[in-house]
Amino acid sequence: MKTSKAYDLPLRIFHWAFALLFVFSFSVGKFVDDDSWLYAYHMLSGMTMVFMVLLRIGWGFWGSWTSRFSSFQLAPKKLIEYFTSMFSSKTTRHLGHNPASSWAALVMFGLTLLIGTTGGLMIFGFDKHFFKEVHEILAMGFAILVVGHIAGVLFHQMKHKDGMMFSMATGNKAGVSGEDEISSDHKGVAVVFVAAVLVFGSYLLTNFDSNTGKLHAFGTQLQLGEDEGHEHEHEGKSEGYNEGDHGGGEDFDYDGDD
Repeated sequence: MKTSKAYDLPLRIFHWAFALLFVFSFSVGKFVDDDSWLYAYHMLSGMTMVFMVLLRIGWGFWGSWTSRFSSFQLAPKKLIEYFTSMFSSKTTRHLGHNPASSWAALVMFGLTLLIGTTGGLMIFGFDKHFFKEVHEILAMGFAILVVGHIAGVLFHQMKHKDGMMFSMATGNKAGVSGEDEISSDHKGVAVVFVAAVLVFGSYLLTNFDSNTGKLHAFGTQLQLGEDEGHEHEHEGKSEGYNEGDHGGGEDFDYDGDD
């Protein structure tokens, strides 16, 4: 089966970097206590994901044809036909995104921006309880979508054996009649993309104080985690106060016994 170059390097790097950051952000946000030193890093990871999505949106207009939103199969009729034909031998193949992956990509981008927005609203103190609930629901929806996406890719690969499962690693898929492969891997753009993400991530890490949980960035100060120094100081004062109460209690009892 003849293969064609389907996905350029910037898209493939985005795909895997985005996936890794989501796994980290979701795992920490779901399974790590809010007062853990690690918890704030899921916020930094989330900010980086938002930054990456903004870059990806730009590439959706200027990238290779398979990266452009104009190539996405978004007609509801095509999505329904795609799912109904999954169990037949007549499933239409696409060199770029099929209807399911087209919708999955757009929903993931939208969820990332919404999750980032609700996280930001919590940081700025807007109705933390409400936005935390919304934040967690959106994150869980994202995780369910990821599981469905992986299941769909595995099912497609077992059925068609066209290399789709490996296409985001190699960039290659089985050729599709009437669809031309991309003309360039855009390695230069990939270098710029990686550099931009590394600079942004480094900026966040450099300006984040893990001891106070404060991020000094974007011309403001954001409280991402617990202030350990303040917490220890508060605990010390509480212990001293309790000890004083305890000592006073002993003196009172002693005087009473006399």
